[in-house]
Amino acid sequence: MLEVAHLGKRYPGADRMALHDVSFAVEQGQIVGLIGKNGAGKTTLLKILAKAQHPTRGTVRYNLQDLFARPGMLDDFGIMIVPVFYPHLSVVRNLEFYLDVHGKSACRRNIRPVLELVELWDSRDRKPAGFSFGMKQRMALAIALVADPKFMLLDEPFVGLDPDGILELVDVLARWARERGVTMIVSSHQLKELESLCDRYLYMENGTLADQFDGKQPEVTVIELRRSVDDPGSLRVRFPDALVPDAQGVHVEIASNSPMIGDVMAWLAEHCGIACVTVKPSRLDAYFGKG
Repeated sequence: MLEVAHLGKRYPGADRMALHDVSFAVEQGQIVGLIGKNGAGKTTLLKILAKAQHPTRGTVRYNLQDLFARPGMLDDFGIMIVPVFYPHLSVVRNLEFYLDVHGKSACRRNIRPVLELVELWDSRDRKPAGFSFGMKQRMALAIALVADPKFMLLDEPFVGLDPDGILELVDVLARWARERGVTMIVSSHQLKELESLCDRYLYMENGTLADQFDGKQPEVTVIELRRSVDDPGSLRVRFPDALVPDAQGVHVEIASNSPMIGDVMAWLAEHCGIACVTVKPSRLDAYFGKG
């Protein structure tokens, strides 16, 4: 659906590339987490995908067509990178104007449910000029969601939402990907929310795509044993979540959120003795100094 090949970007006057040789593909219905520390190149990448910046080199293809070849290539996109709206128009009028300009007036039916989702329905008649940063973020998110997009680019979409609002948004985004086939690239520093949402991740570092990997990789508890497991096969039959990763069977790994973890540790304590228990962070956490 989206193919990025050897993408590079150098800003005028800069002594190094903001992006260098970035290549990846996104399939329909995937939710891809874009992660990396500040200055890694995430926002530059999103701005190129949104056609707000032109690449210095490389190509971006959407549905096999060059994204920059002609106007209208972003008609299917919902984009939230920086808050963009008319501050002198009310919240509702901003959404109506956006839909009318893009020829999607039929999507006006979405205005109320989207504003309720981002907690702005009660402020629908207010003008966003005086909004807080969080409310402006939610206004931009509403604009990205309202037109039933097929592909979404979201930069820090959870900022400004309370915990219940974050949970509801995560649920909605996951449901849209599943039921509507909506594809998303979501950039965020809120790793817990990304872990519950994303299928895979792109890890940016110093303007390069340093890694890409599948999601849903939980934190793992590592149990070091006083003596080896005599019959690793029987352990796996008894506790299918447990893994004995070495030939000697002197340590066992199990997902920290496994419902079997207590039973596994009790069995190992009785039969092998436990010398030490450590936690191996999820791959996502490990990139941010938690491992």
